[in-house]
Amino acid sequence: MPEENGINNSVDDGHTVANGDLHEKTTVISSDDEEQDQQEQDNNTTLDSVDVQPTTETTFDETSDSSSDDNGDDSQDEVDSEDEDEDEPPKLKYTRLNKLPPNFLTKDPISTATFHESYFIFATHSGIIHICTHTFEPIRTFKAHRASVLCIYTDGTYFATASMDGTVVIGSIKDEKDIVAYDFQRPVHAVVLDANYSKTRNFISGGMSGQVVYSSKGWLGKRSDTILDQGGNGPIVSIQLVDDDLLFWMNDKGINVFYLPTRSIISVFEKPEDSPRSDLYWPRASRPDSNRLLIAWGNYIWSLKISIKVPNPDTDKPAESSRMSKILPSTASITFRPVQEKEVEIEHIFKVDSLICGIASFTDDLWMIMTYEPPTIHSETHERTYHNPELKLINSINGEVEFEEELGLRDIANLGLNDFLLGSYISDIPQYYIISAKDGVIAQEFQMNDRLKWYLDREQYLQAWEISEHLVSPMKRLYYGIQYVDSLIKDDEWDIASEFLCKLLNVAGFQVDNHSLTQSSKVSSEDENDVSLLKEIIKQWETWAVIFLKSGHIKELTDIIPLSPEIGLPRVIYNDILNYWLLNDVQVFSDLIQNWDQELYDVSSIESKLEDTINEAEEKDDNDDNTDVDILTRVLISLYDETMDSIKAVPHLIHLKDPNIITYLSKNHILVNFIHDLPEMIQLRFQSQELQTMSIDKLESKLDDIISIFVKHRLEIPPKQIIETFSIESDLSFISFFYLEKLDMIDNYLSEGFGNERIQLYAQYRREKLRPFLMKSTNNNDYNIDEAIEICERMEYIEELVYLLGKIGENKKALELIVQRLDDPIMAIEFAKHQNDREAWGILLDYSIEKPRFIKALIENSDESSNMYYDPITILKRMPKDMKVDGLNKSVIEFSKNNDLNMILNQIILKIIYMKSEETSKSYKLQKLKGVEVEMDRLELQELIQSFETIVVLQEKENDVKLIQECEITTDCDNSSFINLRKKLNHLKDLKRKLLP
Repeated sequence: MPEENGINNSVDDGHTVANGDLHEKTTVISSDDEEQDQQEQDNNTTLDSVDVQPTTETTFDETSDSSSDDNGDDSQDEVDSEDEDEDEPPKLKYTRLNKLPPNFLTKDPISTATFHESYFIFATHSGIIHICTHTFEPIRTFKAHRASVLCIYTDGTYFATASMDGTVVIGSIKDEKDIVAYDFQRPVHAVVLDANYSKTRNFISGGMSGQVVYSSKGWLGKRSDTILDQGGNGPIVSIQLVDDDLLFWMNDKGINVFYLPTRSIISVFEKPEDSPRSDLYWPRASRPDSNRLLIAWGNYIWSLKISIKVPNPDTDKPAESSRMSKILPSTASITFRPVQEKEVEIEHIFKVDSLICGIASFTDDLWMIMTYEPPTIHSETHERTYHNPELKLINSINGEVEFEEELGLRDIANLGLNDFLLGSYISDIPQYYIISAKDGVIAQEFQMNDRLKWYLDREQYLQAWEISEHLVSPMKRLYYGIQYVDSLIKDDEWDIASEFLCKLLNVAGFQVDNHSLTQSSKVSSEDENDVSLLKEIIKQWETWAVIFLKSGHIKELTDIIPLSPEIGLPRVIYNDILNYWLLNDVQVFSDLIQNWDQELYDVSSIESKLEDTINEAEEKDDNDDNTDVDILTRVLISLYDETMDSIKAVPHLIHLKDPNIITYLSKNHILVNFIHDLPEMIQLRFQSQELQTMSIDKLESKLDDIISIFVKHRLEIPPKQIIETFSIESDLSFISFFYLEKLDMIDNYLSEGFGNERIQLYAQYRREKLRPFLMKSTNNNDYNIDEAIEICERMEYIEELVYLLGKIGENKKALELIVQRLDDPIMAIEFAKHQNDREAWGILLDYSIEKPRFIKALIENSDESSNMYYDPITILKRMPKDMKVDGLNKSVIEFSKNNDLNMILNQIILKIIYMKSEETSKSYKLQKLKGVEVEMDRLELQELIQSFETIVVLQEKENDVKLIQECEITTDCDNSSFINLRKKLNHLKDLKRKLLP
């Protein structure tokens, strides 16, 4: 031990520490306490080294340190038994504490320890104190007591220790000379320093005497003690100082709360009746937050809430001065002033199944407790079996145990509850110190990195991949996923492997293009990492695609293979997938072709493969495969269409009897390449014998879209070629008819040269339009009349033939047809009127003179247009005497009436014309005689004089209007103008004489 460890000042009742030892002084223990002290001795006895095999639940890793060589066999430093079948990583990880002085835990068992935010202090049963930093860097080690150290307290500057030998040692952590010892004659279980100890040197202690003693420096440096609790309630087993003004001490009475500013006990929480003896099992305390104190004692846990008491003016009275002020010395460090009183309330009390030897706050509203089970005695051999403590996590809301784990500590034989303690140190990763007399273990919550390593060690690559997103680089995480896929493949789990591979090798988050895969060295490191990762992903896709293909799991690969051409996977991969489905499932093959971008695969290769497959199927002529062949044919057509090889698709469309093939030709602008195939293509729209039985109107409706296509392409395919194709090369002349009809509506200029064809087609398909067409064509070049006459004669279209014969002057022949073939007098009369020819009328009269119906019609239809060619009276004279004509008398009377009426009407009309003419003449005369008012202008006047015989010029002067009697004529007027002017002026004089009075 360092010899320089001593104290600067010695005080009365204190012992000077010199050369690392305290001067001997016998501790006097009364006979009443012998049994109790003996139990404490049993619980805190110095332990021999005993090797005990650890349990299987916990693994302790060694913390490397040079001092570990003295801590026993290395095989005892690590517990390596594990449950290999665990599916989830443990809640906690453990490392063996081996950075203490060599004799600690082995030759000199630890009796107690405390863990401050700056310093850790360990004490042994031999009275040695070891102070170190939280990284276990030693500060000082010295012997302070002659017996077991029962309590350690530190405020970060000073420390205080209490011992079984009845002494309290207080010293500076950094100043080895600033140390002092006090002897209380009886074992001291607890000690705390005053909040301002560096100035006041005051402290509070308690132990077997049952008193809580407030010690301060009195006159002449002597120690002055003030009793805060007189005793009589058993030994003081623990004292806790909270917020510098609250004291909690535990004895047989329970938990006593003393408020220093008011010098009074403000609360007492009694122990439950079924709780163990206070002196047997010492309490443990922890501060989870600034407003709470946890006390674990026996098998109970108190959660105490600390708050400022809100005064009630009706019930609360000013606190009276306690008699405590009479016994506290005037030199006491505490100055009592009226302050806001604090209150402590029980928030929760939980009872657990085991005794508690340690408590600390954990994460997520959990408390960590260390429980102790007393040794069991064999009923026959009476041998004791000692049990390892357990760590449990308790829900702070309901007290339920959410996790428990048995520890595997060494040398637990003969250890009691008070030989175990649990401390915590809160840093970035909270650490929990499990200390027994012979062993020390550091527990930490399993962090994400720990979980990752745990999963990797057990080849649980899926879980490793899932939690590693923010722990490792994307590249490393990718390898974890690849290892998981590999494990699935080994287990023949291809479906799961494919689904995960799709998620793992997802390229959706990358901007994939050729530049991203060939970036220059000028890009940022982050971009370089992204590019490297993307390249690795693509490489993995290639690798796994080959694995799936070679193993025959093309179906699984099909569902996950990337469909972005920018990724640049080899086309052979996609070709192999397509070839597989071409042979095994035509529908899937079709769907893939429809959904895949053609840049993914070699289109020409697939087209060639399809051609061969279709040809082989057609050669077999297997009806069962017709559906598949049709599907493949459609796929091939689609490929040709997408690759702009539409011409290659046409034979397959014809084979499929596609009724919309002409629409396809039009859309792809290849109609001109298949003109001679058009008749065959049109027939694909009709069933057998449908063309022969369907009416012309229905045909027109069904073919309307095709006719519109032909007209649309009229500049690519000349109308003459359409007519020849359908009227000459095939027996589909109705197509020509529909075509010319629509063409005439859209572009009548192109339809003008097809008069003969249209006459033929009208005669064949729509006779009602023939005669209007013949009559509309006024130009003799529109059609060949002779051919038209021939057609009408052949078709026996008499009405149209009559019109044509009349048009070429064959009136006699025409009238003969009307009279003899049609027997239509009205038509004959209309024909004669239309011809307006005397010869035609003569022929009609000659034919009609012996036909009663014609005679009657001539008489009834006689009018002014026919009067010049025949007179009904003449017809009556010429008709045979013995001919009977029904209704002739009535017709004659009607004719007479009409004739008289016509004469009267003509006279009236003539009179109206005369009156209107006279009115119009007078109007024109007045217009001519009407004068014109103009402004005076010499040139205009000259022109006006030249135009009119008489001119009157008005001049306003003094509101009088006078006629100008003379007009000055410029000298440049010609003689004729002068003469005319003179004559007109003379005429004005006459007018003036007549007008003026």
